[in-house]
Order: sequence, then structure tokens, then C-alpha cells
Amino acid sequence: MKSLKPLLCSTVIAGLAAFGLQAGTRSAQAADKTVISVAYGETYVFDTEDLTKKWWYGIKSQFESAHPDVTVQLVPIGGGYDDIINKLSLLYRSSRTAPDVAQIATPVIGEFASSGYLAPLDSYLPSTSWWAQFPKVIQGEGVYQGKVYAVNTGENDSQLYYNMDMFKKVRLPVPWTPHNWNDILVAARAIKAKLPGVVPIWLNAGTSSGDNGILQGAGNLLAGSDLPTIFDDKTGKWVVDSPGLRETLDFFHSVYSEHMGGQASDLFSPSAVTIPLTLLQQSKVAIVFGSNYYGGNWTKLICSPCWPVAAQVAGVVPIPTIHGQAPNAATTVGGWDLVVSSASKNPKLAWELVDLMENEENQITAANWAGFVPASQEFVKAPDFVNFAPPYNAVSAQVLPVGVISPSSPDYLIWSHGLQEATGAFVTHPDTTVDAAIGIMSNYVTNQLDPSQVETLK
Repeated sequence: MKSLKPLLCSTVIAGLAAFGLQAGTRSAQAADKTVISVAYGETYVFDTEDLTKKWWYGIKSQFESAHPDVTVQLVPIGGGYDDIINKLSLLYRSSRTAPDVAQIATPVIGEFASSGYLAPLDSYLPSTSWWAQFPKVIQGEGVYQGKVYAVNTGENDSQLYYNMDMFKKVRLPVPWTPHNWNDILVAARAIKAKLPGVVPIWLNAGTSSGDNGILQGAGNLLAGSDLPTIFDDKTGKWVVDSPGLRETLDFFHSVYSEHMGGQASDLFSPSAVTIPLTLLQQSKVAIVFGSNYYGGNWTKLICSPCWPVAAQVAGVVPIPTIHGQAPNAATTVGGWDLVVSSASKNPKLAWELVDLMENEENQITAANWAGFVPASQEFVKAPDFVNFAPPYNAVSAQVLPVGVISPSSPDYLIWSHGLQEATGAFVTHPDTTVDAAIGIMSNYVTNQLDPSQVETLK
């Protein structure tokens, strides 16, 4: 099996040098106090850098107040998603630079755990007040080979957003309750026929957003298909052709062959997953497969972009399953987790820092400031979360328990990239057939792994 390792870059190496300077400072402090280091995304995870600093310095202050003999060393990582993963990969390759605690993206947990970088957390979990409140699907996202190596600190799931004014203009029902995928296409076709110049439906496609494009696009359709299997646990193989994949790609075919999707320049932009935020506000799109963080981004607190009348214009509803079969809601689930280094000299203190970050106040604050859904089924009911971005937060909380997580495997990103390539083909060549798209995906995954590691499900 080929392992997909993050690529290193000069900026990452420069960042390690900077961490080395921090480590030197840390050594000087260690003469008086125990130092616990924590690495996190500085410019990507939270909605603004100011909110990032406010939350993390708040964590530092809380922990140091409770542990006067401990210094929390903050290790911020600048840049985007890939920059964070690359930097963490480099830091964890040496026990000298490995942070005691790190904020890590869900899709790479298996990769880091398989490399021996992470400590299992199973022994700590029974004594917590929050773990039992996590849905089973969320508890499972940090599991690798039967052990828990990561605990969630904020999820992203997906919903359908729709412009209520546009729906009224073309005499579609408001509130809208699509019961199956065909209902979505019927509405999009009505918009296309009567509102020229409007994007009928936004559905992420292509590789520009990486796995985020799958989490906020095709993955949601696959989750609601007749056969949503990504990795076959019985055979240990990756699925590259199945009824579920064909149903998913057939939906893409309908959207793009009928010219109902977004512009290629937007879909293939590095900012593709956030472009609909502005398009919705500007009344340039009618229906969006979007993420839970939209509502929070429209609040006055975030203003990115601020949209005070969002709730009067942009409706929100769960994504239905293909035929309306139970549970008649479908979503991917992916977010950020907290891990403890296997090289930590103070694993108990590191875990206590994780436990502090997982309390109700800190989790709800992080959810509101970073556009997350708290994993705890108690926290999502709290007024401070529900009323932060109504009605959006309530719907994102509603669908979380039925979410589908990505397989915890180093090879998952290869499978994901194959599906990204397949969806992108419909944008560049709208006449692409489902058979051709399946071939694109199958060829990519098979070439990256091995024919013996892939299969077709009937």
C-alpha cells in the first residue's frame, strides 16, 4: 500500500526554524515551569485572526490560572489548510519539535496515527463529561485500528441554502422542502428557465478545494445515495465504481450538462468553497450545497461578509436522500480534532489541556467564532449556539448525527482526489458521461494505489 505523505515546502521549513526559536525560549522557561505546547491554525480555522488570538490566548490564560506551575506555549501556524497539515507533518517528525497538543484536520488523522505520531486517548475518555454526548459517528472519526487518537473540537456539515425571493418569483414553494434529489433539479430548472443570469445551483466540483470540495459537494450526494460505501471493510478495498457513485455523478451530469452550475473560473478557484457566501448575498445564485458556517459568517460579529438580512433571504433545509429514504437527510461530516503527541513528556497535562478546550463555554465560543457545529448533543441545544445564527445553526445541529465521516486511512485522500477529478470533468466537458467520469476516478485511484486495492460494487 502506498502512503500519501504531505508534501514539504520551503515555507514549512522556514516555519520549523521559527519553531526552533520558540523551542529555545521554551527551554529557558522550563527551568522554572513545565511547558505544554499546542499547535493550531492561525489564519485558516477561525473566521478572523483576531478571534483566533482571542480564543487561544483565552485557553492559555485559563489553563495557566488552574496550573500555576505550567506555561502553555502557543505555536500558531499560518497559511491555509495544506500549510497547516504540512507544518504539522514536519513538526511531528522529530520528538524535539512535536507539539504536545495539536489541532488537526479530520481527513489526516489516520495518516498521523499510522505514522506513530499520536498517543491513544482511550484511557482518558471515560472520566470526561462531554465524550458520551458525542454522536457515535463523531466518536468514530478519531479512531484508527480500534483506538481513539483524536477528539473532535468542531464539525462542519452541509445543508441546502436557497434564495427565497427567487423561489417566490418563479412560484416555487417557500418554505421549500425538497424530498429527494429530483426535487432539487426541478427547482433548479425552473430558476434557469425564468431567471436568466442567475446560477441555478452551486455544487462544488474539481480539485481546487481539495477534500473540502468533496465534504461540501459530492460527498453529501454520495452519503444520501443508495450505496454510500467509500471503503469496503469486508474486503479492505476502495470503491471506485458503485450504484452510489454512479447516482452521485449522474446528478453532476444533470447540473453541468444542462448548464445549471457555477462558472468554471469560480469552481476552480482556490476560494471555491467560500464563493457562494458572496453569491448568495448578491442574489446571483438560487440553490447552494453549502456548509454550516455560512450563517455565522453573515453575522455582525464576523462580517465576512456581513449580511444582517440573511435570514429573510436565504432559507436553509437539510439535503435530502436520493429517493427520500430514511433518514431523509444526508451530509458529510468533517472538521478539526485535538490530538496528543506520542512524544509528549507530560501526556496527562496535555490531556488536561484538551479537556479544558472541550468544555461547554470553550466549545460554543469556538463554534460561533470558527463556523463549527459542536459535537456534543447537549452543547448544540444551548441558546448561545442556536441563537448566534438563526435559523442556520439549528439546522446544522439537526443533521449532524446522521453525518457520514471520511475513512480514517492514509489512502483516503487518494480516493477523494479521484472523485474530485471525476466531478471536475463535468465542468470542463459538460458532455462527459457517467461512464467516462467513473473511468477517470477509477484510473486515478488504481494508478496511485494498486489494482488489488480497488473494487466495483454492484
